[in-house]
Amino acid sequence: MEPKDAAMIFPYKMTDEDTANLIKLRASNEALFTGKRNASKIAWRAVIKEMGLQGKVTSGQASKKWENLKKKYKELKFPPGGMGAGADITAASWHWFYLMNEAMEGRLSASAPALSTVSYGEDEPDSPGMVPCRAQSRKRRREVEKSEMLEFLTSEAGREESPGMEVKEGDSLEMYAEREEAESERVALETERERVGLEAERVGLHIQRAGLERELAAMDRDRAALEREKAGVDRDRAAVERDRALLEKDRASMERERAAMDRDWALLEKERAALERERAGLQRDKEAAKHGALEVKNDAPALELDAESLERRERFLSLFEKLIEKL
Repeated sequence: MEPKDAAMIFPYKMTDEDTANLIKLRASNEALFTGKRNASKIAWRAVIKEMGLQGKVTSGQASKKWENLKKKYKELKFPPGGMGAGADITAASWHWFYLMNEAMEGRLSASAPALSTVSYGEDEPDSPGMVPCRAQSRKRRREVEKSEMLEFLTSEAGREESPGMEVKEGDSLEMYAEREEAESERVALETERERVGLEAERVGLHIQRAGLERELAAMDRDRAALEREKAGVDRDRAAVERDRALLEKDRASMERERAAMDRDWALLEKERAALERERAGLQRDKEAAKHGALEVKNDAPALELDAESLERRERFLSLFEKLIEKL
């Protein structure tokens, strides 16, 4: 079938408004594209229905459109070596760069309605007008599918200038079918790799969180141990303060007792001195008694002392001296 005939079957080409809606709907419904089998196809059907393009665009065309936009965005955002400011198309000149940048960075997640794929079956066709009825022969169905693919590749190669997808004369429809299948497998593989990477990152974050929780629990245990040690130190400090107060009290009592002892000692010394004077006087009296008379200062009259009175006085002084020594 000629490309002209294929264009007659699918004459519709997306407008700029359609492309903008497709980008916003795809970004807002990222959760529908899980990477599971047929999930992407069913999600694109929901997007096409929301855009009002049923019967005009297939899920494969919408998916390819998105992949081409994403590929072009990545090429302009991260240009390979040798493609600098001198390139024909740059990020500043490409019409969809800003919108794709917003979508890829997650800032369009609420820019369009959230869709549901519950009412879509895996075997449901994109549009009744696009799929032949069961009465058609298998050969006719293959021709229609190949025509769809050829028209799509031809239109996309002209609009997006996607490398590797250019339609050349002499290429068979089977080759394009194989390319389309390989591209779909590549997209599915990339999606699966992204999903596996996200899952690995989630597991890593979970492990990191568990480690942080263990460290937090260990810190709590250490804090509790420090609190217990602090309480023990406070108790010991209080006991030391009590002991110090008792020591101060005992010291004050000892100081008072020492002062009393010093006073008593001073009295004893005073009494001992008086006793010594008394003994000296007694000795003089005894000497005088031996000679029969006592001499008194200032010409005092002489007193007669008998030997018995002097002896009694001497015994009294001895007893008093012994008492002082015991004290």
